[in-house]
Amino acid sequence: MNWCRAKIFRLLLGGLLFLGSSLLAEVPKIIDLSTPSASHLKIRFDRPIASSLFRNFQINDKNGFRDVYDASAILGVGIPKNLSLGEGVKLRIAQNEATKVRIVLDSPSEIKSQLRIEGDEALISLEGAGSNISVLSLFEGITSETKTPSAASANSPKPTATSTKRPSIQGAGKRIVLDPGHGGKDCGAQGVDGVCEKEVVLSVAKYLSQELTTRGYKVFMTRSKDVFINLRDRTKFANDKEADLFISIHANAVPKDKASKMHGIETYFLSNARSERAKNVAALENKDDIETMNYFSKQSFLNTINSQRMIASNKLAIDIQFGMLRQAREKFEGITDGGVREGPFWVLAGALMPSVLLELGYITHPTEGKRLAQSSYQKLLAQGIADGVDGYFEKNF
Repeated sequence: MNWCRAKIFRLLLGGLLFLGSSLLAEVPKIIDLSTPSASHLKIRFDRPIASSLFRNFQINDKNGFRDVYDASAILGVGIPKNLSLGEGVKLRIAQNEATKVRIVLDSPSEIKSQLRIEGDEALISLEGAGSNISVLSLFEGITSETKTPSAASANSPKPTATSTKRPSIQGAGKRIVLDPGHGGKDCGAQGVDGVCEKEVVLSVAKYLSQELTTRGYKVFMTRSKDVFINLRDRTKFANDKEADLFISIHANAVPKDKASKMHGIETYFLSNARSERAKNVAALENKDDIETMNYFSKQSFLNTINSQRMIASNKLAIDIQFGMLRQAREKFEGITDGGVREGPFWVLAGALMPSVLLELGYITHPTEGKRLAQSSYQKLLAQGIADGVDGYFEKNF
């Protein structure tokens, strides 16, 4: 009788253990966690997921502001438990319950975030993170106001190395259109020692063209010399070439009274987003072609924004931003991550392929402006952009 009871107990225990393991097998596992930019958290699972997997809520008390995401999932081995994002935001992740992972974004001030699901990945994007981002539209008026400044730090240049990157297998034969901003009668922003933005971005574009060609890409440039091209013709050129990607290259600027405080690398993709920062940068880049701006009505502009293309452009922006920062930080200190952002840029509006607008830095900043004029720094940025293009094709094709 005792033997019989023991056998039944073992059978029941085995059944419970099997049931438990089966239930756990049905729960998605987090297998990777990364911060591709200062405003993005990427979470990769072992299978495709749905947004219903997450529950989001906020806590605001004397201990600060916390944006919390609970995911019905289990945490894989080796996942980092603590990370830092931009603007003082700290990230904590832990297995809160047997089948619940808790992700906490700690911030000294209130932040807003958005969750987007793409197959087996969840992307959490910060909208605020302590910065004063308000809702304003390009179509509500164009101004030249600037974002809230951040403190600058010294940068020490070191010798650069020639790229030894092998040809990209995924990108072989892909058609890339590079668009050096401004040109001819349009200097763009004027920076340290009177250097024009049009000169800096053309130089970077030429280095980038060489780098991408070496890696097996087919590269076209909207301009290869100092000529003016209106915004509409730039994307028409890319469409006529049936490009796979369109990359518009620029440098940022602010008035003299803020020049010593504003610096950093930023990457933008097209959307009808209305943040203050996007409005300001778009105002600077859009103002050189009023005729083109009149050509697009508000509705026709919005019609150009295809959701799949927007998602692809966001991915491209994240990869390129990461590539530029990584390359620049290997040789220079104090490189600021301005983040991946979205905005209403006319030069991207007509593109029928994933497209981004790069702000390589502030040409008006005393240190960053001088760096941008240096060929060694320009080559680093070009290598970083090419690394980002490689990364985009490796992940998406």
